[in-house]
Amino acid sequence: MTIPGLTPLFDSAALRSADARAIAGGIPGEMLMERAGLAASREILATFPSVSQALVLAGPGNNGGDGWVVARHLAEAGWDVTVALPGGRRPETPDAIAMAARAEEMGIAVVTADPGDIATGDAVVIDAMLGTGTSGAPRGAIGEVVAAVIASGAPVVALDVPTGVDADTGRVDGAALRARVTITFAGDMPGLRVAPGRGHAGRVVVADIGIPRDLQPDPAAWLADDGAVTAIPQRGVDDDKYAAGGVLVIAGAPGMSGAARLSTRAALRAGAGIVVGCVPPSVRAEVAAWTPEVMISGNDRDEIDRQLARVGAVALGPGLGREDTTTALVHDLTRSIRQPLVLDADGLWHLGSDLAPLRDRQHATVITPHCGEAARLLGISRAEVEAARLDAAQRLADGTGHVALLKGPGTIIAAPGRPPVVLEGGTPALATAGSGDVLTGVIAALLARGMGARSAAVAGAALHARAGVLAGRGDGTIASDIIEALPEARAV
Repeated sequence: MTIPGLTPLFDSAALRSADARAIAGGIPGEMLMERAGLAASREILATFPSVSQALVLAGPGNNGGDGWVVARHLAEAGWDVTVALPGGRRPETPDAIAMAARAEEMGIAVVTADPGDIATGDAVVIDAMLGTGTSGAPRGAIGEVVAAVIASGAPVVALDVPTGVDADTGRVDGAALRARVTITFAGDMPGLRVAPGRGHAGRVVVADIGIPRDLQPDPAAWLADDGAVTAIPQRGVDDDKYAAGGVLVIAGAPGMSGAARLSTRAALRAGAGIVVGCVPPSVRAEVAAWTPEVMISGNDRDEIDRQLARVGAVALGPGLGREDTTTALVHDLTRSIRQPLVLDADGLWHLGSDLAPLRDRQHATVITPHCGEAARLLGISRAEVEAARLDAAQRLADGTGHVALLKGPGTIIAAPGRPPVVLEGGTPALATAGSGDVLTGVIAALLARGMGARSAAVAGAALHARAGVLAGRGDGTIASDIIEALPEARAV
C-alpha cells in the first residue's frame, strides 16, 4: 500500500550530489547560493518583522557563503548587519569568496567572532558556520562561539542545520545551537526531524532553489504528516463487526488492569468491530466494567487458542506482568500466532535480548518499544539509543525481520530494507502513562482491518499523535483522553 502524507528526507551527501549535478548541468553555483540566501532572507524578514539587526556567523565553506548572501539582502532591507568570522577564517570556497566580496562592497561590517565580546543585543543570530558536511561536537573557535551564543539567549536562525546537529542522524554530541527557525535548501533532512536534533531545529522551512526535479536523489527516510491517517480503510456499507476487524488483546496482570483497559478500548475507538480481552481472572471485572463492549476471556493457553479463531489481529504485552512463568508463554505465542501481531511493553520485556522468536515469525508483526525497551532488545544502553534513534530503529527492524516502531519525540517506523519513516506530528502531551498501550490497541485495530504492518504502524502512529493534539488538554492529557479523541482524529 502507498502511504499518503509522506515527504522525502535526504541525507547530506545526496543533497550535495544533487547540487553538483545541477552545477554540471549548467546552473552556476553562485546562482544556487544566491537563491538560497535570498529565500532565507525573505523567511527571516517575515519571521522577525519588528527586528532590524542581525549578527551573521559565517564559516569558511559554502554554508558561510549562504550567510554572506543573507547579510547582503538583510542590509538591503535596511537592517544593521554584522558578519562575524569564527577564528577570523575568511571564505575558502570560490562561491563563498565571491559572495563575501559583494557583501563587503556594500560596506557590511566584518569582524572576527570573539566569544568574549559576542553581545547580540536585539540582533537575530544567523547560524551559517558549518552546514551539513560535519559531524560531532563543534570544536575550536566555532565551539567557543556556539557556547557564547547559547549563553546570550539570542534568537537563532540556522541555515541548512543548527551547528552541532548531525544533519543525517539528528545526533548532538556536545553543545549545539537551538534555532527558532531552520531554513534548509532543496530538501528536508532526517537530522532536523529526529530527536535530539529535532529539538534544536525549531520550525523547519525547505526553500526551493531551483534544482531540477529529475536530479532529486533517492530519499534516506520519509516524513509522515497527518495525511497518513487517510490510509486507514473505512468500513463498507455491508460490513459486519467481523469484517470491520476483530482484535485479541492478551494483556493485564494483578495490579495492572489499566494497560488491558486502555489497549482494548483504544482498539474499539480506532475502528475494530470486536475486541476480546484475554486477561487473568483477578482483573476481568475491572476491564469489563470500564468498556462493556469488550468481550472478556481467560488467559490460559487453551482459551487463547479458542479466541484466536475469531480475530484478525493480536496485541500481546500491555501490563502482562514479568513473572518468570510468563516468559515461555510469550516466546511460544510470538512464534505460533498466525495473525498479524503487535508486540509491546511486557511482551518485549520477556524477549529480553533474544530476538529469535521474532526472527522465527513468518507473519506480519509490529514491535513498539520505547528507548529503554529498544536498548534491552539490542543489548546496548538507553543513552546509545537516544543518541542514534534512526540507527537503533533500523537495527531492530533488520535484526527481527519485522517492523519496528521506536516511540518518542519524532517516532520512527523502520522496516527491513526500506527507508525509515519519521513522524512529524505529535505533542509532548503524549508523554503520559498508558499512551503506549493506546498505540498498541490502535495499530492492532488497523492490522485487523487488513493493513500491512508498515502501513498500519505509520497510519496508527499518525492517528495516535493527532488524537493527542485534539485531546486539547496540554500537559494534563491522560491516556484515556487520547482514546476518546481517536474517532475525531480519523476524520482528517
